[in-house]
Amino acid sequence: MGEVVLRKGEGTAIITLNRPPSLNALNTSLTRELLKILESLERREEVKSVIITGEGKGFCAGGDVKEFYQEQDRWSYIMELAGILHQCVISIRRMPKPVIAAVNGVASGAGMSLVLTCDLAVADEKALFNMAYIKIGASPDGGGSLILSRTLGLKRASELIYSGRMVSAQEALALGLINRIAPQGKALEVALEMARELNQGPPLAMAACKELINKVLFPDLECHLEAERRSISLLGTSQDFHEGLEAFLEKRSPKFKGA
Repeated sequence: MGEVVLRKGEGTAIITLNRPPSLNALNTSLTRELLKILESLERREEVKSVIITGEGKGFCAGGDVKEFYQEQDRWSYIMELAGILHQCVISIRRMPKPVIAAVNGVASGAGMSLVLTCDLAVADEKALFNMAYIKIGASPDGGGSLILSRTLGLKRASELIYSGRMVSAQEALALGLINRIAPQGKALEVALEMARELNQGPPLAMAACKELINKVLFPDLECHLEAERRSISLLGTSQDFHEGLEAFLEKRSPKFKGA
């Protein structure tokens, strides 16, 4: 079984991120697999909706911190990883059908960005969200800074990005980051119910509605994704980023120096 699992049935494709020991943290192989699957679903007429979820206790813990720490050439590694991730974001927004995040656990960093990218989101009542980048001396990628800002506005988006604090499913619902809260262990089940409702809709009109939403909210998406990619890659070469990774792995507070 691969790092991403695809199941299809009754008009819905279910994509499961499958690295449970790392809370489905993103590395280049998983992200490449995800992109390949997303692109394969874009024009599959029998697929009327797509669900993205995670295996085990987490939805997605963001980038794989252990791999970041072990990399000698972090600039190249992050440029590659963010580049693949951003193609996933473009594919989700380009998908002429609704994409639903079924958030079964923590969605952190790029994992939260992935949730934000989806059209709709259902979260387990115990799910947690955070823009964790700041905790390791990084800036957002995956479209997180753009979509969060356009979802929440300047003040609330800035507070979540600058603090990196955890947001409960209940707060996420109140903020408009998700659509529904599911009972514990039922996020995928509730997302499938939502998908079945959507699958009854007119596919051409659904695709047109998504295209119009994209034109209003994300006309500059690709340009912004490239700016995010270069920003996080540059920060990846800093001493603060190294300190943030080391502190995370050692489970202590980082001591940033602005270098």
